[in-house]
Amino acid sequence: MESEHFMPLIINEIGSFEKFDQFKTLYSGKKILLVTGKTSNSQSGAQAILNHVLKDEMTFRFHDFEVNPKIDDAVRGVNFARENNIQLILAVGGGSAIDMAKLIKAFYASPNDCHELARGKLEMSDPGIPLIAVPTTAGSGSEATHFAVVNIGYDKYSLASQLLLPDIAVLDGNLIDTCSPYQKACNGLDALAQSIESAWAAGSTEQSRGYAFEAVELCAKNLKSVVEGDANPLTLQGMSNAAYRAGNAINISKTTAAHAWSYGITNHHGIPHGHAVWLTLPKIFKMHATAHREQVSAARGIKHLQEIMQKLMKSLDIEVAKQADTILENFIISLGVPHKLTMIGADTVEQRAFLAKQANMERMSNNPVSFTDRDITEIFSLD
Repeated sequence: MESEHFMPLIINEIGSFEKFDQFKTLYSGKKILLVTGKTSNSQSGAQAILNHVLKDEMTFRFHDFEVNPKIDDAVRGVNFARENNIQLILAVGGGSAIDMAKLIKAFYASPNDCHELARGKLEMSDPGIPLIAVPTTAGSGSEATHFAVVNIGYDKYSLASQLLLPDIAVLDGNLIDTCSPYQKACNGLDALAQSIESAWAAGSTEQSRGYAFEAVELCAKNLKSVVEGDANPLTLQGMSNAAYRAGNAINISKTTAAHAWSYGITNHHGIPHGHAVWLTLPKIFKMHATAHREQVSAARGIKHLQEIMQKLMKSLDIEVAKQADTILENFIISLGVPHKLTMIGADTVEQRAFLAKQANMERMSNNPVSFTDRDITEIFSLD
């Protein structure tokens, strides 16, 4: 029997954050750690709202951290929180801000065990401080997952515990409309990649696949309008829900090959995660859509994978499996995102061979199709 996965209490409505003071009983009288990005908080309009709803509260802001959270930043955040006896964490921002808030929550009760917890050598046992997550981007779905990503040197770790799920998530599409077109595209592409990979993941369940297909449909319907800046409130809320549903999906299934390779691309070429994933995903998608029985390593076999790919192709308007990579690359181009590794500086055989070896093996083991050396060469080819 497939296990149930808990989800946060959701406040899901356009303009809902502007009415946040109606939930005053949740935070009134508490010492609040406000975790935000360095600039996104003011750009999204969230800061003006926070200035109003938190004007009478004891609030301590932490925003001194990198876009991809590093362990040293998280340790400083924990020390800052403990110095001020924080009672509630309010994360307002993109995936990095929410991940940082989760890390602080995880490390708060055990400040001397941060590295061991991050590397998975210790399990989180204390539920810690309550966490409210307010995403200002539609991408990572961190508000719906029990993971927190942290970098230790060039290595990326994913701290996992059901205790990391936010207690409350506020989904307000108005907050996602102030990013640049490129940022919106990268965020939305991350959500779409998560939902695609979750649909075919070896670790997927009927529940996670339901979330994944819903997210794919929402991305296909709303992403382009959001990036082009002509989205209406319904479209903006649709993209917020797409990211949340993609988060619900990977919270159960986890991601696969495209994410496995994306971490190295981001770390070594400095591009956003959502962009990095799509530098390999079109070819990976085609390989899944055209896979033969002997290539499928997942226990459910070729028939299950074919059914999944047919559903994905229908949602993404792909009629011919062999043309899937071209159609998906054209979609990326339409969003104004560079679609080849050469466009980010990985323009030699040696660079590409290096990136191909940077795969996260936990994510790779969740992929239903096994890749030969020839397949990997094709995925990282120069054309």
